[in-house]
Amino acid sequence: MDIIFISHVRVLRDALVAALQDTNVNRACSAFSRETVEAALVAFAPGLVIVDAAHPKGAALVATVRAGVPKASVVVLTTAERDEEFLAWADIGISGYLGPDTSAGDLLSAVRRVEAGEVACSPRLTALLLNRFAARSSERADRAGIFTLTAREREIAELLADGLSNKLIARRLQVALPTVKNHVHSILEKWDCQSRGEAAARYRKQVLDDVKPSGGKPVELRASQAPAVNGATLRNGAMQHRTLAAFSHRAA
Repeated sequence: MDIIFISHVRVLRDALVAALQDTNVNRACSAFSRETVEAALVAFAPGLVIVDAAHPKGAALVATVRAGVPKASVVVLTTAERDEEFLAWADIGISGYLGPDTSAGDLLSAVRRVEAGEVACSPRLTALLLNRFAARSSERADRAGIFTLTAREREIAELLADGLSNKLIARRLQVALPTVKNHVHSILEKWDCQSRGEAAARYRKQVLDDVKPSGGKPVELRASQAPAVNGATLRNGAMQHRTLAAFSHRAA
């Protein structure tokens, strides 16, 4: 496998390339700038990029390699194993992350593992990555939750959030009481909620998230500033009512 090692430290580049070439299995070269990366791409078709995490433009140079060789794997060498740095590289897409205690033998082993399609990093970092993935999946599912409901269920969830009982909801919507009970049961099941109060709280949270600005902070409105929203109003800084139309438009 052909390998490019990217580092701005020459002695490190020379030592690593020599270590990789001593295996008589890999062809390796080094690069430290966009120009040298592009030259390496002409001479090699690298299957692996090893990058020094301390390089100030390392991520951009990896992107240059991938533009020419999209399937190239990436292994990161770091002198300080930091969780946030690891997660940032993971977002770029890496196959290995090796810390300051990595020996030459460990590096060669990592190269072989990556070549075999495996991931080379510590069990702790693997767990960190899996937890991050699970958290993101949960966040996406929570934000999408409102749209797992039917139009009628969203309407009933809104009335639950307004504190209406099943009887009052049935009267408001002019439907039979058993119909309302069936819809409430469906809402609780779809959202995995244990009570009407939990479903109401979830609905209110999603409505408030929906009116947050891009900065992520909730909009704070006083009663005197409360604008009309599809016929509803904002009172005491909290949304008391929001029509189904807004959600139907977003769900479409």
